[in-house]
Amino acid sequence: MAQQLNLFTQPTLSTLMRDIKISMNEVIRASGKSREQVLDLMNSLAARHGMRLNGRAGLSKETFEKWLNAEDESRNPTLKGITVFCAATSSTKPIASMVLLLGAEVIEGPDIPKLEWARRYHQAKDLRKPFLHDHYFTSAKRNGI
Repeated sequence: MAQQLNLFTQPTLSTLMRDIKISMNEVIRASGKSREQVLDLMNSLAARHGMRLNGRAGLSKETFEKWLNAEDESRNPTLKGITVFCAATSSTKPIASMVLLLGAEVIEGPDIPKLEWARRYHQAKDLRKPFLHDHYFTSAKRNGI
């Protein structure tokens, strides 16, 4: 059955940052961690890898709150910030918001081996097609069909 799309909830370039902020909030809610705990994880991870999220002291609570506020367009998370957020929360949901806009999908976890299997299956199938096609017509000619 075809799924009807809602024009008002489809991602667009103009709603990209809002969608990312919404997904970041959903990830925090689902994680069971507080915003402060996620912020601490992000700052710790960034420091461990020598990254600056927002100045030498790390990402402040005030800036992080603005990053999470879907209605506040004055401060948006940077690409580096989104990546560190995803690593700190073990979630690709904010990145998925970006790639969905481009007509792509994030594949993770148990779906990766399935995708690899499907690729190999179709490669093997495509390699057999000329053989099966030629074999059929050779047999047909021999049998006078």
